[in-house]
Order: sequence, then C-alpha cells, then structure tokens
Amino acid sequence: MKKNHFLKALYVLPLAATLTLGSCIEEEMPTSTASSGQLGSSSFAMLINGLNAKMISQTNYYGSGYRGTYYATLDWGYPCYMLWREVLLDGFPASDTNYNYQSTLEQTSNLTSGSAYPFYFYYGLINNANRILAAYPEEGATESVKQNLGLTRVYRALAYMDLTSMYEFYATGIAELDALAKNVMGLTVPIVTETTTNDEAKNNPRVPFYTMYRFIYNDLCKAESALRSFTRTEINQPNIDVVNGLLARFWLNMATRFRKVPADLTTQLAHEQDNDGGKALGITTAEECYRLAASYAQKVISAGYTPVTEEQWKNVKTGFNTANQAWVWDMRITSKEQFTDYWCSIMGLVASEPTWGMPSYGGNYRCISSRLFSKMQPGDWRKTSWVAPEDAGSKTVPAQYATLLQDETAATKDARTNFSKLPAYANLKFRPGSGSIVDDQTGMLCDIPLMRVEEMHFIKIECDYYLNGLAAGQAALEQFMNTYRNSEGTYSCEEANYSTAFVYEMIAQKMIEFWGEGILYNDYKRLRLAITRTYDGTNYLEVYQKNSKDGYCAPWLNFYIPEVERSFNMALEDQMNPDPTPYCN
Repeated sequence: MKKNHFLKALYVLPLAATLTLGSCIEEEMPTSTASSGQLGSSSFAMLINGLNAKMISQTNYYGSGYRGTYYATLDWGYPCYMLWREVLLDGFPASDTNYNYQSTLEQTSNLTSGSAYPFYFYYGLINNANRILAAYPEEGATESVKQNLGLTRVYRALAYMDLTSMYEFYATGIAELDALAKNVMGLTVPIVTETTTNDEAKNNPRVPFYTMYRFIYNDLCKAESALRSFTRTEINQPNIDVVNGLLARFWLNMATRFRKVPADLTTQLAHEQDNDGGKALGITTAEECYRLAASYAQKVISAGYTPVTEEQWKNVKTGFNTANQAWVWDMRITSKEQFTDYWCSIMGLVASEPTWGMPSYGGNYRCISSRLFSKMQPGDWRKTSWVAPEDAGSKTVPAQYATLLQDETAATKDARTNFSKLPAYANLKFRPGSGSIVDDQTGMLCDIPLMRVEEMHFIKIECDYYLNGLAAGQAALEQFMNTYRNSEGTYSCEEANYSTAFVYEMIAQKMIEFWGEGILYNDYKRLRLAITRTYDGTNYLEVYQKNSKDGYCAPWLNFYIPEVERSFNMALEDQMNPDPTPYCN
C-alpha cells in the first residue's frame, strides 16, 4: 500500500510536520486523500466520493498498522466524534466502567491525551477539500465543475464549524481556569485554505471568531449558489438542502452569541469589510440572525422532508440504521472493507441488541439518563426506545417494546439473545444493520444520520421563542410534540413558564429526539447550559458524576489543541487552551 507523507502533499496543514515525523497517513484513492497527480486524471465523482469516504475513515492519525489496537477505538471518523460529543453531555451514561472506551471523556480525566484525534481528522478532511479546490479553479469553470466545488465547500464548512465549536474556549465560571484562558478568549482555530503554503502553515495563528465566521459563511454562500440546480443521487452527498441546514445552524450560532454577548456583535461588525477572503455577514442585530436561522430551517422543511414516524423509529430491522424521508444527509457503511472491528463502530458500541456488540460482550450499555427519561410525558411513543427501570431484567419481553430479543430461556441466555440482559434505561433506538443481532459483518453495515429534518423544527422553535416570547415558544414546541411525538396529543410545557425552565425543557426534548446522534453538544456550549449528572435517582455511576455551572460552558467542552501541534506551528506557542482536567468536578 502506497504511503504519502503530508509534507509531500499539494498543500499541507499545520500538523504536517507532526505526521511526517511521528507517523504517516495511509492514502487510498478515492477513499482517502488524493495526490496532485491523481487530481489531474480522476473524475470529480471519485474525488467527492473520497470526501464521503473520509467521513467514515478509520485510523487516520496512526495509520492502518494500528487497527485492532486501543488507539483505533479513538479514531474511526466522524461517527466517532459524534459519539464523543454525546458522552461529554449528561444524557448518555454508561451502565458500567468496564469496556468503556470513552471512559476518560466521561469522567473528564486526562482530557489532553485524546485531543489530537478529532483535530487531525477534521484537518485531514479540510486537506482533502483544499486539494480539490486548488486543482480546479472556479474562474471559467463549467457548471458541473462549479457544482462539485460547491460540494467540496460543504465538507470544508462542516469541518470548520465543528472545529470552531469544539476548540474555541468559552468561559467556565471557574475563575482560575478562565484567567489561564484570558489570552485565547475569542480565538477559534487556524485557517488552512487551498492557497496556504508550507511556510505559512508553520506560523499560522488561531483566527478570531469574527474572521472564522466570515470564512465559513463565504464557503456556505458559494456552495448555496453552486448547488441550487444540483440533483444528488444519494443522500450521503450534500445538496442545497444540506447547505440550507448548515446555514440554519450557522445563523442560530450567530444569534445566540450576539444575543448573549452584544460586545461580540460590535466586534463582528467592525470587521465586516476585512480583506481576508471572508464574506460580510450583512446583519446588524441578533434578531436578524434568528430570522435567518428560522428562514433557512423552513427551506429544508419545505423541501418535502417529514419527521420519522413511530413505525420507522421502532422498526426492528431498519430503525436508525436506514435513511428515510426525514434524513437530510447521512454517512453510509456499505461494505466490510470500510470498517475493522465492531468496537470501532456506532452499532458495535451503542446498539444494545447485538450479541456481537460491546454492550452484550462486555456488559456496558449506553443508556438514557434517568432525568431525561422522566421528561417523556404519557403518550410520548419515544419512551419505549429505552428500558424502563421496572422492566429491566424481565424474563419475558414486555409487549410495549419492539425488539428482536426474546424471552429468557437457557438457550437465549447462553446465546445472549435474551431481553433480560438489558439494564434499566438501556436503549433500543439504534438497531444493527438489517436487524442482524448475531452477525457483525451484516450488522455493522448501516446508514448514520448527519442531519434530520427534526433539527430544523427545533431550530424554528428556538427562534420563535427568542423572537416572539415565551408563549410563542411554548406553542411551537407543543405543536411539534403533539403532531409528531405524542400519540395522545397531550404533551404540555405549560409548567416551563419562565425563560430558564422553557429553554431546559426545549433542550430536553431535543436531546431525547437526537439521543446518540451528536447534535446537542453545540447547543450546550452555545447556550452555556449546565451539565448535571449528580441528582437524586441519577443513573450516572459515581466516577462519571461531573457537574458544571449554569450560565457557563462546562470546562470539558473546551477541547485542548494537541500539545505537539505548537512544536510545528510556532504561532500556537502562546495560543494554547489551558488543560481543563484539574477543574472538572
């Protein structure tokens, strides 16, 4: 297998020297990074497929020689970091400490050690996009080329949006820690583009938020223009609906920031015309941002997507493993060559039913928090996606659960196909591919959601609340829940009758909806919501009972830029986030 060092690439990243000295990345065209020679001869379809494949690529950091090792459990592409973002919150507890490969994250210990994996994955995705953009100039391009460049910019925008969310340091309310972060407040990550040279990469500072926002906005606007008439063949390709969804997320982030910190809006406006390749946002108030977020969310809804039905949600063979009319964008694992081990896959780590998965094998199940479980009111049909405490250990399968697991007998217990193996609050949301609970080669083949239309509904609900007041927000949330999630039409949030209570109720329902999909991390960080794992009746194990301050960002949500990175990017020497580990309680 051919090996290429990043320093030999068409354009390099700030991390290039690290990867050259310490390891190399295996490149498999079209499933990974394209070389400059390949760019000249390969079709655009192959290149875009390479970006799709990068999303689910494994062992990006150390290379294929580390497959089957512990390190591989931290490095299996975008789904891996979806899982990380769930683990860091307070709705996704593990039932045991054994066989928990996310344990250091969940107990917020040694938070610097794993920071390199997502950092390098995202910059690897950016590097792939940059090579395409460098090889195919927009000026004079055909319509087809412009569309493919638009697709490329979607991936780059996604990567920078996630990097910004994860690595920008937000105040934690812990005076000592926030003082250590004084010099990096407002800084995001270094920008690497298709024109970045090797020398520039070695002295490439983190850019302030107002520069990053305009850079991301420029990519999304160009993608929006290029993809208006593009028709995709599969939903693992971006299209105009995906761009609109990302713009809805983008404007909601802007709205929240500028509402909470008006000084940041003033700063942003002062830099609207900076000559740095970004695009002016063209807004002057937080309210305008909320209106734009709602408008773009409505565009996605109006494109014809409708929420997942109860039948689809609970389907024992296709539930949350097969795209349907609600999914706007997904990732797809379609062959066994795309994965290595079941402990490096969403289904192998999260699905409760498979006999071959880590929950069944090691006894460590991913559960919903007891607090979140209690937020599901009578009539909410989602509730049977998790095992109620009174049903845990039942030797016969209670009628309300849709599952391929069986009543307990000596045979089913020996085969681990018994329902009674499931602990309280264990999930039945994610089903193995084709419902294959005994064959991992089939069970790991699945679609993984990146964006669902339900997110757009929740964005509109939040915008309605901030634009039109509490009563409007309550009405919007109740309408969604009673139309799509409560079969009795009796959901009510009238008890959430003041601002803080409503926001937490709205987020609770959103968190239930997207449990396990990695969506809520950004909501917690941008809204500065408290993470609370210690309370009467908690099902978080004591070692994982970490709590943060309301009105601030939990310290462990501020990712640490890899220590080694500043050795090869001198601009980062004085721009490192402080290690949050000692301040996580």
